[in-house]
Amino acid sequence: MHRSTVRRGLVVLFYTVCVVCAVRVWNNYARDNFSIVKLRQIVNSGQETGTRVRLLCFLMTDPSVLHKAVYARDTWMKRCDISLFMSSAENKSFPTVGLNVFSGRDFLAEKAKASWIYVYEHFRDKADFFMKADPDSYVAVEILKEYLKNCNSSEPEIYGHNMYVGPHRPYGVGPYRYSGHYVAGEAEVLTKEALVRVVTRGLSDPRCLWHGEAEDLVICSCLIDVGGYVVDTRDQFGKDTFLPPLPMECIANGRYKCAPWYIKYRGPYGYCRSVECLSDHPIAFHYVTANEFFLLDYLFRIRLRLIQQLSIDLSHLKFNGTRYTKNT
Repeated sequence: MHRSTVRRGLVVLFYTVCVVCAVRVWNNYARDNFSIVKLRQIVNSGQETGTRVRLLCFLMTDPSVLHKAVYARDTWMKRCDISLFMSSAENKSFPTVGLNVFSGRDFLAEKAKASWIYVYEHFRDKADFFMKADPDSYVAVEILKEYLKNCNSSEPEIYGHNMYVGPHRPYGVGPYRYSGHYVAGEAEVLTKEALVRVVTRGLSDPRCLWHGEAEDLVICSCLIDVGGYVVDTRDQFGKDTFLPPLPMECIANGRYKCAPWYIKYRGPYGYCRSVECLSDHPIAFHYVTANEFFLLDYLFRIRLRLIQQLSIDLSHLKFNGTRYTKNT
């Protein structure tokens, strides 16, 4: 599909959503003159709910692909309370944190392990929630924080796009094989308690297989093994807040074809081939291209302004909240 067609489709889709939202709430909310800065201050301070959410965000990258992390760094990551970039080598100008790990996809789990250790040792008391995102992911930080206001950082929970490994094809070998619920895709969000348990107890647990490239499945398996939970992050209408692993042009088209592997690992959460499955308040997108980062950033600024001008209360934003362990 031609790039300009994709871009026009994204713009049309977003403005359609904005108009629909405006019509629905116009009679219930008065206009306001808040600025974007004021809204972000409210979100960050928790003024409306009495709850302040502190969010640490980090990306995992490598020297050879560091240029791919520039777009996240220059857009949505600016709105995290703490932003970090984990690499196999230090780069003071970017900047990146140099970890003692090998480069490449085959060592993603090892890099994730080293990253979570670093975050725990240096920042565990400086945030309430901790998110690892992919370099090709876009996260609506203000929306995520609204959802997190209704979560308890003292509970050992992980949030993300929900997936499922069936017992017919478990992960791992021998007595360490895992089947059950996990999160994958654009981002994983841990509560403070989940971070503490994974690092202080999970890393020494022989059932936690920190090797290979399936780092998302590994951390969920590890967290569950130390008494944690994978949370269903669909909204109250059963729609995905962390969007499926789809190129943006698929969403712009309004209908898409799911890859066979995705259907297999979606399990009990089900799937559909329409944007009707996506939440009206999405948190994260995956497979975002360089130009789409800045387009999404611009469109979300418009969305935030609409929320302010209509005084829309977002305190109702909650995850489905169903919690899963290995035996559920």
